[in-house]
Amino acid sequence: KKMKKSTVKKEIVQEKGKTMSAQAASQFARTFSASEVADRALHRRAVEAVIWGMPAVNFDRMLRAAIDNGGKANQMIYWSQPVNSKNQTLTPNPDTIYLNPFYDTRNGPVVIEIPAAETDAVIVGSIDNSWQNALEDVGPAGADKGTGAKYLITPPGYTDKTPEGYIVLPSDTY
Repeated sequence: KKMKKSTVKKEIVQEKGKTMSAQAASQFARTFSASEVADRALHRRAVEAVIWGMPAVNFDRMLRAAIDNGGKANQMIYWSQPVNSKNQTLTPNPDTIYLNPFYDTRNGPVVIEIPAAETDAVIVGSIDNSWQNALEDVGPAGADKGTGAKYLITPPGYTDKTPEGYIVLPSDTY
């Protein structure tokens, strides 16, 4: 149905499945003191900090668990069975076998070699930085398209020439 240009649209506010006009909704409006606004802003910032920091905390918890079990940086950590409730990482999938490359590029680039996908065995996932942001996907959906590849993870600000035959992944974390 076409509306005439002269038709005035009413603002509608949704509350618990009911609609009301903006004028009716204004009766619920509240004025906050400067102190209340500051408290609310502090609370919002605290919540945002937790949400923002969660990936780095999760990465560190997984690395600490690997170290506590004999692993170290620049090793591929392999969970030989799906995780259960004893695994205290933040977001594990209970039906996934995990491989985690906890790389450390403070001393220079690190190479991760992903084998070619086979009919009954494939590595699918991503190589992430310590914020758990993907640098690149690996496997059939990744840069190597399932053919396997050598990935060269470079540290922040790395400017040296990289060798041929590598998929270069500049990381913004070490």
